[in-house]
Amino acid sequence: MFTLACSQESDSLNAKSPKIAALWSILPGGGQIYNRKYVKAGILITLEALAIQQAIKNGSNYKSTKDDSYLTRRNENAWWGLFFHVYATLDDVVDNDLKPFKEETSEESFEDDSKMKEEEEPDGE
Repeated sequence: MFTLACSQESDSLNAKSPKIAALWSILPGGGQIYNRKYVKAGILITLEALAIQQAIKNGSNYKSTKDDSYLTRRNENAWWGLFFHVYATLDDVVDNDLKPFKEETSEESFEDDSKMKEEEEPDGE
């Protein structure tokens, strides 16, 4: 019994959970870091931080001037910040959930491409 339980492939032991990726995504870019997508994490952290920073800046400008254009910009920036956060969360879960599928298809497509090239070569007729 123990042998059967331990005979799983090593890839299944290193599999990551979409649920844990979603929990990590509470932090900006956390899910991308969990999925080891560091460049994507940096981009999303930067975009979310800029949107929040601009929302705070426009909010303080609105408080001091009572100009409605600052209020409109504050709201737009807050919505963009929320959009980036929701996008990052969905991206974490989908990327993590589809990772085994991507690995399988990339290996299969390489084999299929080599077979197709062999079939397309002229026979010399």
